[in-house]
This record gives sequence, C-alpha cells and structure tokens, in this order.
Amino acid sequence: MAFDGIMTAIVGAELERQLSGARIEKVQQPEPDEIIMQVHTVKDGRKKLLTSVSSQAARVQFTGLSYENPALPPSFCMLLRKHIQGGKIGRVFQPETERMLCFDIETVNELGFSVSRRLTAEIMGKHSNLILTDIEDGRIIDAIKHISVDVNRVRQILPGLTYSLPPSQGKLDLKTASLEEIKERISLEGSVSRAVQGFSPSLENQLFEDDLAKRDPKACAERIVSLREDIAAGRLDPRVYYDEDKSPRDYHGLLLPLYAQSLENKAFATIGEAMDAFYSRRLDSNRVMQKARDLSRSVAALTDKQLLKKQRLLEEIKEAEEADRYRVMGELLNANLHLAKPGAKSVKVVSYYDGSETEIPLDERLSPSRNAQAFFKKYSKLKSSRKEKLAQLSECEDDIAYLDSVSGLIPAASTYEELELIRSELTQQGFLRARKAPGKAKKTGPKPRRFETSEGYTLLVGRNNIENDHITLKMGKKTDWWFHTKDIPGSHVVLVCEDRDPSPATMYEAASAAAWFSKGRQSQNVPVDYVQIRYIKKPAGAKPGKVIFTNNGTVWVDPKDPSEKEEGSR
Repeated sequence: MAFDGIMTAIVGAELERQLSGARIEKVQQPEPDEIIMQVHTVKDGRKKLLTSVSSQAARVQFTGLSYENPALPPSFCMLLRKHIQGGKIGRVFQPETERMLCFDIETVNELGFSVSRRLTAEIMGKHSNLILTDIEDGRIIDAIKHISVDVNRVRQILPGLTYSLPPSQGKLDLKTASLEEIKERISLEGSVSRAVQGFSPSLENQLFEDDLAKRDPKACAERIVSLREDIAAGRLDPRVYYDEDKSPRDYHGLLLPLYAQSLENKAFATIGEAMDAFYSRRLDSNRVMQKARDLSRSVAALTDKQLLKKQRLLEEIKEAEEADRYRVMGELLNANLHLAKPGAKSVKVVSYYDGSETEIPLDERLSPSRNAQAFFKKYSKLKSSRKEKLAQLSECEDDIAYLDSVSGLIPAASTYEELELIRSELTQQGFLRARKAPGKAKKTGPKPRRFETSEGYTLLVGRNNIENDHITLKMGKKTDWWFHTKDIPGSHVVLVCEDRDPSPATMYEAASAAAWFSKGRQSQNVPVDYVQIRYIKKPAGAKPGKVIFTNNGTVWVDPKDPSEKEEGSR
C-alpha cells in the first residue's frame, strides 16, 4: 500500500499528539536518504522519529529499531544539527491532505537569537524529499535532495530559493470537505481516489469496492466522513498483512477488509510498531539481496581477472618451453656469421645437429653477431622465467579456487552481517580494498552458525572461509566428523559428537546441511565428503578454507536446510 495522504494523516495525527513541545536532542543520518531525530516528548520521554525519503520505503514514523550510523556524519546531517538540534517542536501539521508533514521548530541561531525553522517531509515515492526552510521568509536553507531546473522545470528545490508547495491536483480536501461536497464529487468522478485528496487507488479498492460497484456515492461519502472522525480521534487498527511464505505484503493504519479476509495478519498497538515490523523484514531482505548481488559481481570480476592472468601465464610458459630453440638459433648463427648479410631479414644455414636446412629470422637493424647475442639473451631470460611463471601459475590457480569457494558462500548468507564477514575476508586476503573510515574497526570473534539435529547433536557451519578454518581446526575435536561437498564450493560443516557415535541418520542429516550451504543448494543427489577431523590437515601457507584429508567417505544427498529441523535451532 502506498504511503498515501490517508496514511500521512494517520501518522501526522499521532505525531501531533506526541511531539507538541518535544525537544530535539540528537540528529543522525544512518543512510543517505534517512534522518533520525531523537526527541524528548512531554508525555512519553525519549522517542526516535525516522524520516525516510527512499524511493522504495518513503515514510515518517516513530521507530523502536536500532540503526548503525556512519563514522562521519553526512553534510545534511551536520546542517540539521546546526539549525534544529536543541530546538523545540511547536506544531506538526499536514498541508490539506497532501503526502507531506511539516514540523515547526523554535530554536536559536549562532548569535543567540530566536529563529523559526520548518522541516518539511514530502513523502512522494521517488520524488520524496526532506527540506529545511526559514519560516519568516520561506527561503530554503537546504534539502536532502537538490532538484535543479534540469530535473524539474516547474519546481526547483535548491538552497536560497523560496519554497513552494507541490502543484494542486484539484481534489477535495478530506479535512474540510462536507458530506454533500464529497458525495457530489464522487458522483461526478465515479471514483473516490479521483474525487477526494489522500486516497490511493489501492486503498479505494480495499475500502469502497462494494459501494462503488453499487454506484452509491452517498454510502462512500458517509464512510469517508466516518474515517475522518476515526483518524482525528485515534481510533485505528494498525495491521501488517503476510503472504503464505510469511513475508510482509502490506500494512496500514486502517483495517483493509479484502486483505483481512484472505491473508494472515497481525495487529499492533501503534502504527509505528506496524511499520517497524513491515519495513525491517522487507528492507533487510532487499538490503541482503543487493549486497549479495554486489559481492557476487565483485567476486566474478576478480575471478575473470585471475582467469585472464592464468591464460597469459600459460602462453608465457609455453613460450619459455621453447627456450632451447633460441639457443640453437644463436649457436647456428654464430657458426655461420659469414653467410648473414647486414640488413638481411633472415639467413638459411645447415644445422649441424640433424643436417637439415634451417632459416633463422634476423633483426635487420642489428649486425649478425648482435642477432646471435639477442638469441642467447632471450634463451637465458626464458629459461630463468619458466620457474617463476610456474610458481605464479600455481598461485593463480590457488586464487581461482579460493574465489570459487567464496562464491559458494555468498548464496548461503542470509544476513547483511554474514555478507560483511565475507567481504572482510576478501579485504584481508588483498582482493578488495579496505573501506576508509576513521577509528579502529570493531573486532568480533568467530560466531559460526549452530544447528541441532533431530537426535540432539550440534552442527557447526562456517559463514566464511576464516570461520571454516576455525570450526575445523580449532573448535572441532579429533573424533568429530567433518563434511564438505565434493569438488563443489561451500561451507565446512562439523558434527560435534562429544564422544558419541552418531547414527547413519544423523550423518545423513549433517551431509544434507553441507549440501545446503554450498553451490549445490539447488541441485539433487549432491556428493558430500565426510571424514573424522583427525585425518584433516591444512597445508602450510594455504588460503583460508583450504584443507587436505585422507580416509574419507562420500555420500550422495539432497540439500536440506537444517533450520527446518527445529524452531530456534540457529
């Protein structure tokens, strides 16, 4: 459901009741398109007011969620701190029934004089914005998004310009229209969303489908007046509506009858709590998907780079293997200098190795003796470089195998934190650049995934290659069992036995988990190697995640998510 004028009115009514006289204590900007103000309200103490101008999640709400702030606050955040931090909110209002909320703030400037500022949140999808203006002259101090004449010829949002409201759509204002006016306009337009400001087509379909089908504008008008009174009095029914896979489909401060009949839904005490439940799940999912795509593209680009390097090294090694040919040409040319004429492009000589006639290419700019010296020099260079190129090839192949293992970990990551761990590992290994940020990075110890099998055994699953090494080489005991997909990148899985002998069913369960946390997740009949940890070793100097083992067995299983075994096993 779009954050339409009705939702704006619902949120605005809640904010107006609670924010009058509130003091702005802190201003933070966790994301480029989000501002959080910590306010101290008169009745309820401290609250966090979130304003998002994201095209996918534009909204204004009280939030109880925690947000991580950047080490350096963005410039718009610093500007808000300068102008409104410490200020007192006088009133909150919604111009007509527009998708806008205005916060009038009394504060003092750097000279100690009282000034009035207005923070306007325009909640209009991809056109959303947050604008700070001077109430006295209407001048724009700054905005989170600058809109120049190149973007919008009608209405620019730039510092120094006079702020103007968005163009009117010519609809009735829900707050002031009478019952008769609403009825006549609906009768004329044949639609609530075209007649009355604030109603989106989707909300109209939920609330007025039957009345419009019966062509009953009076019933629609009476319903609208009743809703207006409910919103003003705070008689709401905030709910989140869920699809069959438990993902949130929609939310609203009013009961949506069609969704309530067909979808699972959950009621919340406040609209802010409902919005937190809806957006935390949806935005986390979108954020993880975007991060995974970005990381996958980076790993794919790094792999392509290493594959090109491998191809070039193979060509150079092949050339180096022909080093003896240059030595022979140098020797034959030295023995037949009298046959080579200055400026010639080649010379034909008889090889004293096999008696065959051989044509030797020459650099016409060099003398015959200098050409011979050039052949010997190239022979020496190729001979010495072959050993070096072979070492580089081995290192390149290790890098390709390592990047392939990382690419298998990305699809299994279900949280932003797990993807950050994979990125951190790539940074530590020198494949990605470290982000520049002041201060010391927070160090956290390994926290592998934990699951419980049907028979009560613990499964440890690495979230990146560093954790793979940790659970295999440090946490696992010699008698514990280790699982990994055969010749397929994926996580290490350790079955903690605690001096017990696991049953075949438990071993199969652990192997299915290893198949699930691998690139073979979408396949069937995936081969998984299993072996006791006593037979596992890590080669000296090997990259994270690489081990060698003996005495292993192999089982073919279908991948299965171990979290489905028992609620809360993770």
